[in-house]
Amino acid sequence: MTKTAAKRRPPKTAYHHGDLHRALVGAGLEIVRSGGVEALSLRAVARRAKVSHSAPYHHFRDKAELLAAVAAAGFEQLVASIDAQAAKSPPRSALDGLRAVGRGYLRYAVENPSIFRLMFRPELTQPANHPVLLQAEALAFGKLMHTIAMCQQMGELPGSDPLPPSAICWSMVHGLAMLQVEQVLQETPLGSLPFERLAETIVEAAIAAARSRP
Repeated sequence: MTKTAAKRRPPKTAYHHGDLHRALVGAGLEIVRSGGVEALSLRAVARRAKVSHSAPYHHFRDKAELLAAVAAAGFEQLVASIDAQAAKSPPRSALDGLRAVGRGYLRYAVENPSIFRLMFRPELTQPANHPVLLQAEALAFGKLMHTIAMCQQMGELPGSDPLPPSAICWSMVHGLAMLQVEQVLQETPLGSLPFERLAETIVEAAIAAARSRP
């Protein structure tokens, strides 16, 4: 082999076992973000991570397991978005913390529509088949539950069971998120309104509904 040919050969990327798993999931997030879930495959993440086509099979049995891992990473990013929103506007009350949850949720959905779609794909609605995804979903929902429990402890929301108000708040905020992500709002007069205004309206409406619950 000539020196010129050796120089042209792309450098091999070395990963430790755990690093490669993270790199493959990170590559999956990038692929979904730029090309949608349809562009995601084991071969595609291998190319993006610059490893052999067989390397992903040491970490994922099939595409379904890869989808679950990338969706789990999406839920982790969602929690980070909520935390960033809370840090941006330090809460003066427990309800302000709940507002941060809603705003952070909507911000993540709008800024990452393809990943958000993946997180709620029908074939991933049996998370028991994917423990990593189940754990990530529990972490995200636990953020909402804990915040609502704090509101109840402080007397800012009624009751002592956080499940009913969690259902109210999540349903309303998630509904707006999906309408925006699927571009349904643009097909209605609501599409003429700034999304930030709609987001604030829904967050406040969700809190009002939770507060008025007997």
